[in-house]
Amino acid sequence: MESWAVPSSGSTSFSDESVRLKELKVTESIYDAFLCPLTKSVMQDPVTLENDQTYERTAIERWFLECSANGRPPVCPVTQMKLESTSLKPNIALRNTIQEWVARNDAAKLDNAKVYLTSDVPNEVIDSLNDIKSLCLKSRTNKVKARTSGLIPLIVDCLKLEERARCLALETLRTLADTEDENKEAIGETDAIRNCIKSLFRDSRKERDHAISLLYDLSKIPSLCEKIVAINGAILILVKTCSSHSDNVNTVQKADQILHNLESCERSVREMAENGRLHPLLQRLVGDSDAIRLEMACILSELVLSNEGKTTVAEMGALALVRMLQSGPLAGREHALKCLCQLSDLEGNGQILVGAGILGPLTEDLFAVGVNQLPARLKEIAATILANIVRSGVDLESVIIDSDGNTLISEATLYNLLHLACNTGPSISAKLVEVLASLASSPRAVGQLLVSVKNAGATISLIQFLEAPLGDLQANSVKLLYHLSPLMGNELADGLRVTTGQLGTVVNLIGTVGVTEEQAAAAKLLSNLPLEDVQLTKALLEEQALSTALKKLDELSQGVIRRGTSRWLNLYKEGLVGLILRFTYVSISTVVVGPAQEFNLTALFTKLLTTENNVKVQQMSALGLANLSSYSNFLSEFPETRQSWSICPCFFKGPVKLIALCPLHKGKCSAKETFCLVDAGSVGPLVACLDHNDVSVVEASLRAISTLILNSEDMEKGVQVLRSADGVEPILVILQENRSEELRQLAVTIVECMLQIEEMARSISNNYNVVTALVEAFKHGNNDTRQVAERALQLLNKIPSFSGVYSRTK
Repeated sequence: MESWAVPSSGSTSFSDESVRLKELKVTESIYDAFLCPLTKSVMQDPVTLENDQTYERTAIERWFLECSANGRPPVCPVTQMKLESTSLKPNIALRNTIQEWVARNDAAKLDNAKVYLTSDVPNEVIDSLNDIKSLCLKSRTNKVKARTSGLIPLIVDCLKLEERARCLALETLRTLADTEDENKEAIGETDAIRNCIKSLFRDSRKERDHAISLLYDLSKIPSLCEKIVAINGAILILVKTCSSHSDNVNTVQKADQILHNLESCERSVREMAENGRLHPLLQRLVGDSDAIRLEMACILSELVLSNEGKTTVAEMGALALVRMLQSGPLAGREHALKCLCQLSDLEGNGQILVGAGILGPLTEDLFAVGVNQLPARLKEIAATILANIVRSGVDLESVIIDSDGNTLISEATLYNLLHLACNTGPSISAKLVEVLASLASSPRAVGQLLVSVKNAGATISLIQFLEAPLGDLQANSVKLLYHLSPLMGNELADGLRVTTGQLGTVVNLIGTVGVTEEQAAAAKLLSNLPLEDVQLTKALLEEQALSTALKKLDELSQGVIRRGTSRWLNLYKEGLVGLILRFTYVSISTVVVGPAQEFNLTALFTKLLTTENNVKVQQMSALGLANLSSYSNFLSEFPETRQSWSICPCFFKGPVKLIALCPLHKGKCSAKETFCLVDAGSVGPLVACLDHNDVSVVEASLRAISTLILNSEDMEKGVQVLRSADGVEPILVILQENRSEELRQLAVTIVECMLQIEEMARSISNNYNVVTALVEAFKHGNNDTRQVAERALQLLNKIPSFSGVYSRTK
């Protein structure tokens, strides 16, 4: 600043302005001898030619180059005198004089800037900051002068002004700090660091960039790192800046470097970890002394990690944590367990933890007894880790966990798990049963687990867990029993009958609000129990199982149930329909036919067949219709005819009331009372399922359709019903496709009945593909199929009726 004009603003009083003017120092004017004739600027390196003319070295050298390039002899730019030599002689005396003059003026400018930094006029503050910055960029001496003259605190005070002044003040402070450690320390003694952190929280990108640059320079001084860390929110905003997409790359890189510089402060390690920057902590955990590792594990055990953080810790620190679990003081093992528990909660970490060798020490801690055993609270954590790892889906069948070569599904291990689950507190039992349930979900492991359950005599204990007061234990028990139920349905049915209350507990669980994994498992458990167990069916009726299942199914169809996840919806539906299906597997003489009539199961299954996309539900619905339809003949009754014994017919009053009879069953029929498929409108939907992609749906549908012919009073009427529903051709196609032996047997049986009708026989006999299919069935089908195929071929006159290959059962 060459001069300072008197402010015209009225924001300062006349007396204040007078004082300020008295403090200002006058700068010396430029002497002509200081100016280079070529550049018209003050010379920094004056040199003299042979004719005693003085120029700035770089300017005269450039002049001589131009002369040479233009093919002219070198001349003096001022006198145009031809020079014999282009040698340059440094003018040391002039240079020193200029430097002294510059130093005096710079000092005066810095002193004047100090005066105007406290001005109330914004432009004066801005001008003074610009002058200080440019002066400090000129020389190191000015940086020292700025510090020793007390400018730094005044510049820091400008960080409390408006944005333009703040940005310029940050830029000026950075200029002062560059390459000057003493200046950095002087800045650190002020409130600059706190104000820099405040700037990082502001919206101005330019201000954030300047603040980061200054903090980066200050963080190179170890003592200032401690001060940065001490500012509340400093680590957080720096970590945030590192992951910012709005700041420029240079700013992000500097923020990362600042954090790297701060890692030398022990306090910063915890704060960085708390804010998601885990590498400093993990480096100490992996490679430092036992005491430091213990401290880092303690910190880590107290953190709540994000999923990304869990992955990072698992990848870098799993091995160190497992080693702490294997040996060392109890405190270290406790911290390691807590850390590993949190890591295991992320499914993707399962393989990493197993690879780090966690299963061995984990099961050893669980099964240990006596003085070496862990406290119950730590055993619960160990059980939780194991449950999380098994649930993650990692292949554990080949992972050796002890010196005897056992794996997690070895008989000895499973026995220990079952024994511990049945003889410990409910919290640990809940986790161990969860482990067993997860193992049981594996087709390869469930068989071994089944053997272990039977050998350990644990069936009743597992069933008794269904009434455990702890919800997790009850829920996990349901899941375990569900996975075991396809293989030990009879044992579970026996156990549920002899124990008190457990069956009702499972039914109540099905009826709770929402759709959860536990509800789906409970429904599937009951649906997997032996369908022909009449005593169990009666017990389920007493527990209101049928009405509960129907109510929940109705709520699902109406969209009443919203809580829960669609992940379990299909499984839940399958369980509900499977539970309802068991009430069609009953003898006609039992009392359970009443509920099937009361709740109109024929209409329900017909509706499910047409509205559900779930293949399993469709298959069970068709099977339910097949079962119910097989009772229609027994339930259909011919109405009693009232006989009149009047002497004179004229005394008989009123018309005779005609009662419509079912053409199939020759009696009074309805979907609700006699399970008649015709009255229920089930024939069309069943025929539509005959070209389903899933064989099981086709088999169940064809079985239901077969009852129209095989279980009717008039076989010909049954065929007519089938023809009316366009069901003949799909059956002939099924016979030709031969997708399964059961389908072929059913199709052959129905076709054999059709052939007993003359019109149908003529039509089918002309279909050579059908005839060929019957021949194939006769040649390659099972014993029952061959017998029926023989009769069909006899009806077609393809083989003699006296062939006697398979005699017809009379």
